[in-house]
Amino acid sequence: MQATIAPDAEIWNGSELRFSSAVEVAGAVALAAGGEVVVRGTWKAPVEYDCGRCLEVVPVSFEGPLNLVFAPGGEWEASDADVRTIGRHDTMLDLEEAIREEVVLEIPRYFIPAATNGRCDRCGHAAERFGRVPERPMDQPDPRWSALKALQTD
Repeated sequence: MQATIAPDAEIWNGSELRFSSAVEVAGAVALAAGGEVVVRGTWKAPVEYDCGRCLEVVPVSFEGPLNLVFAPGGEWEASDADVRTIGRHDTMLDLEEAIREEVVLEIPRYFIPAATNGRCDRCGHAAERFGRVPERPMDQPDPRWSALKALQTD
């Protein structure tokens, strides 16, 4: 089995992930002795993040294993979240939702690149610059909130 899922495919809606290109899936599908269908393989997803320090776009590639078990409906306890059910007479297996679940749960929501020699690996600015809040008198509001003043209505 080999497939690609487009970065703008409907299955990624609501995941808040930005893919720079298609998610690649490769593996093998086998029928087990007990009637279960076992899918084993890997997935690879190229994701774009906004750097947690400098907000520049950071491309990161993630890979993960794909181990799925589909048992005939009614023969497996529904409480086992790792086993999905299929109809006894189904001839097609739709892996789309299972792959979405594996990818979305494995990829981190935020990314902060490593700092080498105290500098952001993406922009080169001193990493401590991004963690420090400018000093200000306590009676004045934080200037970072000033953009919200324009949205305020009476």
